[in-house]
Amino acid sequence: MHVVTTKVWAQQIAFGRNVVRQLLVPSGTLDVVEAATGLEVASVQGRWPAIRAGGGEPVQLTAVIPTVRTGGRVGWIGDTVLRSPQTVLASFVDGIGFRDHAEPHALRRPQIGALHSVIGYWASGVTAPGIVVMPTGTGKTETMLALLVAARPERLLVLVPTAALRDQIAAKFESLGILHTHQIVTPSVMRPVVGKLQHGFHDASNAAAFASACNVVVATPHALQACEPGARNALLAAFSHLVVDEAHHAPAPSWSRIVDAFADRRVLLFTATPFREDGRPVPGRTIFRFPLREAQRDGYFTPINYRAVLSLEDTDRELSKLAVGQLREDRAAGLDHIVMVRARSIARAKELGELYQALAPDLNPTVLHERVAARARRAALAALADRSCRIVVCVDMLGEGFDLPALKIAALHDVKKSLSPMIQFIGRFTRSTSAGSTIGTASVFVARDPSVALSPLRELLREDADWDTILHDITERATASVEEISGFEASFTDAPEEVSVAVLEPKMSAIAHRAPGHAWTPERALEVYGDDRVLDSTIAVNTASTVAWFVVENRSEVRWGAPQALEQVTYELIVMYFSRDRGLLYIHGSNNTGDYRELAQAVLGMDSRPVTGMPTFRVLGHMERLIPTNVGLLDSRDHFNRFSMHVGSDVYEALTTADRQGKSQTHIAASGFRNGEKTTISAALSGRFWSMQTAPNLKAWTDWCDEQGAKLTDSSIDLATVMDGFIFPEDLTERPEGVLIAVEWPWPLFTGNGPGPQISHAGTAYSAIDVALEVADHSPTGPFRIRLTTPAWQIAYGADFTGTGLTYAPGELDGRVRSGIHEYSLEEWINRNKPTLFLAGDKMITAEDRLLAPRKDLDPFDRRRLTVLSWAGVDIQKESQTATREPDSIQAYISAHLQQSQEFDVLIDDDRAREAADLVGMKIDGDELVVALVHCKYSSEPTPGGRVADLYELCGQAVRGAKWRQNHLGPLLNHLDRRARSFRARTGVSPFEVGSIEELYRIRELAPQLRPRVHTVLAQPGLSASACTEEHLRLLAGAETYVHALTRGTFTVYCST
Repeated sequence: MHVVTTKVWAQQIAFGRNVVRQLLVPSGTLDVVEAATGLEVASVQGRWPAIRAGGGEPVQLTAVIPTVRTGGRVGWIGDTVLRSPQTVLASFVDGIGFRDHAEPHALRRPQIGALHSVIGYWASGVTAPGIVVMPTGTGKTETMLALLVAARPERLLVLVPTAALRDQIAAKFESLGILHTHQIVTPSVMRPVVGKLQHGFHDASNAAAFASACNVVVATPHALQACEPGARNALLAAFSHLVVDEAHHAPAPSWSRIVDAFADRRVLLFTATPFREDGRPVPGRTIFRFPLREAQRDGYFTPINYRAVLSLEDTDRELSKLAVGQLREDRAAGLDHIVMVRARSIARAKELGELYQALAPDLNPTVLHERVAARARRAALAALADRSCRIVVCVDMLGEGFDLPALKIAALHDVKKSLSPMIQFIGRFTRSTSAGSTIGTASVFVARDPSVALSPLRELLREDADWDTILHDITERATASVEEISGFEASFTDAPEEVSVAVLEPKMSAIAHRAPGHAWTPERALEVYGDDRVLDSTIAVNTASTVAWFVVENRSEVRWGAPQALEQVTYELIVMYFSRDRGLLYIHGSNNTGDYRELAQAVLGMDSRPVTGMPTFRVLGHMERLIPTNVGLLDSRDHFNRFSMHVGSDVYEALTTADRQGKSQTHIAASGFRNGEKTTISAALSGRFWSMQTAPNLKAWTDWCDEQGAKLTDSSIDLATVMDGFIFPEDLTERPEGVLIAVEWPWPLFTGNGPGPQISHAGTAYSAIDVALEVADHSPTGPFRIRLTTPAWQIAYGADFTGTGLTYAPGELDGRVRSGIHEYSLEEWINRNKPTLFLAGDKMITAEDRLLAPRKDLDPFDRRRLTVLSWAGVDIQKESQTATREPDSIQAYISAHLQQSQEFDVLIDDDRAREAADLVGMKIDGDELVVALVHCKYSSEPTPGGRVADLYELCGQAVRGAKWRQNHLGPLLNHLDRRARSFRARTGVSPFEVGSIEELYRIRELAPQLRPRVHTVLAQPGLSASACTEEHLRLLAGAETYVHALTRGTFTVYCST
């Protein structure tokens, strides 16, 4: 006989506003059986005594078998009090079998693997948190439930990021998910007593009583933070185990405080993505990882119908039409699908909501975000549930814990830049379903965002990406990178209890010692500092990587007096890295004092020697445009003024007087370019070398040491040549003589996110990076004259030296600047954000009013390197080909010439205000990305000649263009994408003379793996090679010197005979 039952809950108990519940009987079908002890009802989910209707009033929970009139539904009488947590735990004994995943009634392969790993790890006695990595959709929650039954923790706290996920996870624990229905656990296993922490506790005893009543409590960091400190401490103290879900959040302060509170207890962290965008590691060691490729192979994910959407005109409209079309197609095929539209912000979500409403009003699009009122949100979710709404526009993909299987079509108008949430999103969208389901294959439409070309998502978001094969590759690489660091940190034997290796962020600084052999004994550091001073008397050693670290406790008298009872205690981090390949021991001390000679001799042997003196300055080698910013001098003859410090423009005097008067440099701090990227490096006679950076972890510090060690041991680096190439800053109080050839906005405007400051005038506003700065006067003396130029207006400005430095002032009418929520006059803003001024002869004036100039006069440009062209059919006074591609223009002619003489993947017309160059060509050549920046200038006269004025602006354009080599060409690629779209929108013409927007994106996607090689091309048919004077050639030489230092590329000049 079969009967049915509804759910039977125990009498819930409230502690404050937090409720504790237990599901005693789940709903379902029960068998009525005659047992030796009497009548019973049973299923795979449990066994209970039963009586016939009218059979008495039993004490224990009992099923009342229905009569014919009650229609086969049982009733229940008897005890419905919450079972004690101990009673529940006792029911877990032998409650789960560790069957092979291929057997019936077994956990999935990733679940049983994780369960074995956790049980084994906890049996080892290691107290560090264990990390379990399982792809979304492989059953993380069921693994937690199985662990609850298998490990029988006295009391478990489960930490989740959101209230939605708290309710979802708590419901799983209340029912034990599928463990009973799939017969993974025995019927005798009871469902646990579960508490949800929804509100903070103010009373410690009430908090402790709440925890004591439960087997499991599910909480968010926010709810725990809402508790009074005493109540929170009492609550956390009540748990024996902590499980963290979505553990990539764990490094956040609100999470890490909770994890740290369980330092002496068992902690388990579950995540699908152990990598974070900020690079901070998840605390703990990975004890189990199920690769995504295995999840795909086992069929946990359905295939993905993926399409990248790109349009020069309106990508949003194109993408929305594809998504809506897919939905209509799926519905026609009988599939129950819903479209999720992803926007980056609330304003953007509203904008896209209007687009979809206009496109598909019958599908009732709705917008969901955190500011939607609770009532409206419930109505929207209800509309999704009853399918009166088929399109939902949201911010951040509806958040963790939102579960709606019908979400099978994604329209990602704004791509999430980091890998972790994208991987979770993909897992959520592609979970497989049972045969016969009305849920089909997932479809994903993605707007190709140029900014992700430099992110870990670049392979996923290619136009031709095969997500089914690429997804596991990038996840493996990202996870492997995290595991490399995690493995590096986990390889340290021992460590002081108070300090974890994962939190160490040493400054990039070190002292090197030459080793007499290949052996080192880092543990002998204890002999130098003593057990009582080394924290926990512990030297943490990574034998495989030859790295060690420890913390020294230093005690000293307080500086403000000599009270006998008070001492000042400081802690110094010391890190050692032994490079056997170079025979160098690098030592970092956070106090930045001493040469650690005694420590090196203890570790390496008495024959070790520190690298000191002039060889230390080799770290300044292989740098371009090296600018000393801080120099120390030591005078051995002047005992009253032996040491002096020189900064700013004073460094020139420091270095030159040292040569003349026998003084020696104690240290030199400098900035410059290495491989086209700006960096800092410093060195001292004492042997210490350093940078202004901070290492995110010990692995990064050892990598930096290897880079510097390669230079320390390179005897080919000539120190005299390095110092001879210094560019010295000179503080200016008056205008230096020289022709102004270019003006440039501060570089951070080009590298920042968003549109940046907006400059408005005459009712029209432009982004600052779209406002051209032009030289209005090439006079070598007098105030500088410039113009701010846009298609709609010009504003004249002058700049001259006053008592407060170089001051900019408008000629007549001024503009306004809006930056964020602030608004300024243009005059006020430009004096706060001064542009860089470039003068002839490789001179420049920085925003700090300092002149940077070479120490020696430059040799003239070699006349033989001028390349003469015929310029047949060209009007040499017509520079631009315009949107109509006028063939008699200089730009059209040089474009045709370059296309005949070399190959390009793309060649783009960028000729307008704020151009990178008049023409920008790109080609992938092996492992290099070759870029040609082509600058054209019209002649001031109809015939070629020797007019130096025809070169001023052209050289200025070349100098300005050199900056685009920085940041691995990222800002240049951003610039070209944005400009291509605006050109098409304004003219209706494509700016691509070779290639297309798709080809530009292909280059973006490959650029991070390519070495940039930038060539600069100048075209001036008004310049006669035969009429060139030394003034022309020195002007070209100054431009080439600067450009080459930044780009490391060639410099070509096309002219007339």
